[in-house]
Amino acid sequence: MTYSIGRSASDSRCCTPADPPLDWIEYTDGAHDEVQKIEQWFSNLTPWARSHELGRIDELMEAAAYGQLEATGDERTPILPIRADPEIYELRHQALTKKLRFYHGEPQELPDALVAVHRHIKTTNSHQEDQVQHAADRYNGGRPTAWETT
Repeated sequence: MTYSIGRSASDSRCCTPADPPLDWIEYTDGAHDEVQKIEQWFSNLTPWARSHELGRIDELMEAAAYGQLEATGDERTPILPIRADPEIYELRHQALTKKLRFYHGEPQELPDALVAVHRHIKTTNSHQEDQVQHAADRYNGGRPTAWETT
């Protein structure tokens, strides 16, 4: 996986305290095969395990919205910059045996928002490269009218 050169995770809005929190704008294609794979995986968990993992993901997203993520710079960091053009960030979550990846953009047009564009279960680096490209295409394809909130 090639990560963005010249940027660090701390450049993200997710690492700068925000009060009130940033708004999450959901622009993920729920019908995409990889998004469906995550949903299927969650549906196969026991109710307790599913609730636990979804709660942990909610905590990650809330911490991101409040700008409370810390870029640790190692493999356990919860956030990484993965594209410079367009600027896409990866939120990382280890759920049991799965590495979940959530991609979002931080468009200048929406300074108080985070735009969720894609998510998947990481398998291989080449698979992840394809998913990053999909996230970038989704981000670019939505600019700017699809993100407008009413």
